[in-house]
Amino acid sequence: MSTYILLAIFYCVISIYFCHNRVEVIHSSAPGTSFLLTFIKTHMKNDLLHFSIPEKGGRTKRQSVSWFWCWVVLCVCGIVCIACSDDDSVKKNPYLQTSTRAMLKEVVEVKFINIDGNTDITVDFGDGTVKNGKAAEAVTHAYTQSGDYILHVTAGQYEVQKRIRIYNLLALTEAMKQFREPSNKKVWVMTHRAHTTDRTVPENSVSSVEDAIDSGAEVIECDTHVTSDGVVVVCHDQTINATTNGTGDITKMTYAELQKYNLKDRNGRVTDEKMPTLEEFLKAGRGRIYYNLDYSPRTASSQQVVDIVMKLDMMESVFFYCNSVQKAEEVLGITSKAHVYTWTGNHKPMMGLPGNYFVQYSYLTNGKSTPLGSSINDGMLATVNMLPASGSSVSEWTLNEDYLDELLQIYSMVCMIQTDVPDLLIPALQARGLR
Repeated sequence: MSTYILLAIFYCVISIYFCHNRVEVIHSSAPGTSFLLTFIKTHMKNDLLHFSIPEKGGRTKRQSVSWFWCWVVLCVCGIVCIACSDDDSVKKNPYLQTSTRAMLKEVVEVKFINIDGNTDITVDFGDGTVKNGKAAEAVTHAYTQSGDYILHVTAGQYEVQKRIRIYNLLALTEAMKQFREPSNKKVWVMTHRAHTTDRTVPENSVSSVEDAIDSGAEVIECDTHVTSDGVVVVCHDQTINATTNGTGDITKMTYAELQKYNLKDRNGRVTDEKMPTLEEFLKAGRGRIYYNLDYSPRTASSQQVVDIVMKLDMMESVFFYCNSVQKAEEVLGITSKAHVYTWTGNHKPMMGLPGNYFVQYSYLTNGKSTPLGSSINDGMLATVNMLPASGSSVSEWTLNEDYLDELLQIYSMVCMIQTDVPDLLIPALQARGLR
């Protein structure tokens, strides 16, 4: 902290002291002021503060001033001192900008900010790869082995080291390419609300993340809402009535109010778990499983959700499910790197983009499964819900393999199935040569 900021704090403390204790201030020539720094306590009369103003010949003149105006002056001095501070190294000094976490084969960008663009840069990525470049351009690299590495970056007279962790999970940009390979037969499994057949685990909870990973699923689906004080939490409903021992609308409650209640498991029993924030939920499985954020029919905004994912360096392990063209455009407008996917027919924003994108269908046992439409012909990849729905006999608790066979017949091009029973679906797909 700079001397200026310390002085500002000092002035603010003194101003509060004045208000409560009414003191007499003596002139001082200390740095940073021309009229005060030291003071002695005394009594004031008629709510006046007395300044001793130096005159010629070493004499002083008492000047009475309202303590209120003195308080104002002192506060202004503090603000000016803060404004004059030149201690903001992030804004003014060269600094290294790069991720601290990444997935396998994710493109990591290394940049030096606030430095002459013609400055030569050398980056040792710590895995035997050394690259040279200019400060004006990012130096990039994709790691092929997981582990912790030390980036050693030299830029002109500056030398910086930074640690980066590479997780043992393929970046989505690379992982999605496998669905274009003719030889690929693997169908991914996405677990709805992080469900498995273990009903003692609350849905959309931190413990459900571990349970979903143990099941062997590739993707966890979860839902997001935002509290009245701006905290994004994971919950399917906008109210906490069904999933906790409390009641209320999340959007009208503070995060602290939410924490008064505990999650219930799928048998309805109250557990020791609290509703997690989106950040907590994502951290729980970071680097071990992909996430699908079903956010767009919910109350958290596109910007709020993307900001959290970017903060955690998890853009290459998160899908953004968008239930409309508008929502897909919003997310892609924030970052073109977003792995969006939509309900079938809402895929126009992804057309012409270089990546591979999912669109979603629903299998229903009542003969009303979602028609294929134009999405597949337009180059999208199919995911299919095998979930309970009105008029359909799909169960939340068991797997009907006849229904699975019908799903695979209707959607022969399916790349991923969303289910509540990943621990049952995965071996069923294996038996059909689809894992």
